[in-house]
Amino acid sequence: MTDVSSSPPPSTQQTADWAMESITWDGTATLIAAILAAAIAIIGYSFQQTLARRERIAGIYSEALRAVEDYLEAPYLLRRRDGSDTTRTSLTMHVSEIQSRIAYYSALIQIHAPNRVSSAYDNLVRAARREAGPQMTAAWKRKPTKRDRDVPLVEPFSRTQSDVERHKFICLIRGRRRRRL
Repeated sequence: MTDVSSSPPPSTQQTADWAMESITWDGTATLIAAILAAAIAIIGYSFQQTLARRERIAGIYSEALRAVEDYLEAPYLLRRRDGSDTTRTSLTMHVSEIQSRIAYYSALIQIHAPNRVSSAYDNLVRAARREAGPQMTAAWKRKPTKRDRDVPLVEPFSRTQSDVERHKFICLIRGRRRRRL
């Protein structure tokens, strides 16, 4: 029986020679395949994360626009109210929830979007408040709707400035999405 522990350790040159002799084409192909598979997985993961982030941002933008649209529609709801205590309470809570959503999405856009996008959204919100705010006040002052024939409005509420700011905001975020694709 030979004592292995008493043999001298191999030299660095012997180790390198052994490594070169033990590498075969099959081993090299396996190593290359593993490296390629890892690289493809990393690239795929990065691409998937980029798409997921874009979807999250698109969701933020669309819900932010929806909150402003809900605010712009509030004068119509108030104008068509039936005058009951329940409706009054419900409408008041609804408008309050819309205001809260606008503040929430404004903050999200400030966090996740560039300053230009955030400023464009803030301009849209200001325009909507300038137009719909006084319209809501006027709608509250009108008598409640009592008959179905009074539901259709003869003239729509003006939202000219809000539409201009909405268009600017959409063009800005659309342009950003195209540049990143």
